[in-house]
Amino acid sequence: MYNRILIATDGSDSAQRATRQALDLARQYGAELHAVYVIETRTGYDNAIVDPDTVRQNLREEGVEALRAIETEGEPDVSVVTSIREGVPHEELLSYIEDHGIDLAVMGAKGQSAFKTILLGSTTEALLQADKVSILVANSTGE
Repeated sequence: MYNRILIATDGSDSAQRATRQALDLARQYGAELHAVYVIETRTGYDNAIVDPDTVRQNLREEGVEALRAIETEGEPDVSVVTSIREGVPHEELLSYIEDHGIDLAVMGAKGQSAFKTILLGSTTEALLQADKVSILVANSTGE
């Protein structure tokens, strides 16, 4: 049923719960798991206070750690492909989904962003509205 499953991660607790579900589905279906972390580029910074290059590097390091955690948590019989992208998260994820023939995207209900919507994280909501791929939204309260 699923050959390629995407897990969108930002390292949040919600994304970690979604990761466990994505790994389980990948194992069940023998699917390849694609773990993607997107560095948000829309955030504006006051250059006199915060160096954008430093922020970008810090976010890249967070991404590496989030993806490493997925690889570490993975099971030996699940192939994991990782990618760090930069841009608008939902746009980058939709592009990745199209470019890699993703069958299912697994996402947390809420992410780390300070710009959250009331019910769903803005990236999750944008992917649902795009209606390009089946999406499993992991609950935000745990198991």
